[in-house]
Amino acid sequence: SNAQKYASTAQSAAEKYTDNATLQANQKVLQKANTYTDNTAKDVLKSANDNTERRAAVAEDNAIKRSGHYTDERSVQTLNSANTYTNHRAIQAENNAVARSNNYTDNRFGELRKSMKHTEKRLNAGIAGVTALSSIPYSSGNNFSYGIGVGNYQNGNAVAAGVQFRASPSTNVRLNISWDSAGNNATGIGIAGGW
Repeated sequence: SNAQKYASTAQSAAEKYTDNATLQANQKVLQKANTYTDNTAKDVLKSANDNTERRAAVAEDNAIKRSGHYTDERSVQTLNSANTYTNHRAIQAENNAVARSNNYTDNRFGELRKSMKHTEKRLNAGIAGVTALSSIPYSSGNNFSYGIGVGNYQNGNAVAAGVQFRASPSTNVRLNISWDSAGNNATGIGIAGGW
């Protein structure tokens, strides 16, 4: 019958409109989610939910307006089918956006955590290097002396070596070098004088 054909056409049009609206909503939500996730995943989720609900409401209102002209049972079935389809697609879009947003956030925090551990390791090794440098003993009565020192700070280790040369009775020159477990080295040169 004509009513059935029109109901079928209305259902197809509602589904096509819903597909397009849902596709646009999904693309917009995904773009917003990736942009705002760097600042806060909570804002992304709220934005995705709001945008998805707006798009779903527009699709539902259009389906209701088109189907509202018919009073037979087919119109009710078309409306129910369109609503179910729209809700399913909206839930899929929301879930996809949330999953991608969470994955992006987890990856960014993982990278930050790894960078902080690397920085902590280098800092601890640097402190161990300074400790090794300051631990080098020198013989004060000789014109030339040398020394070796080691240092440790938490998970950082270092070894240092240095030489001291008495250039005159009142002047000393010193050179120190340390190597730490993070692959860094530190060099220090100093001169001291007195009268």
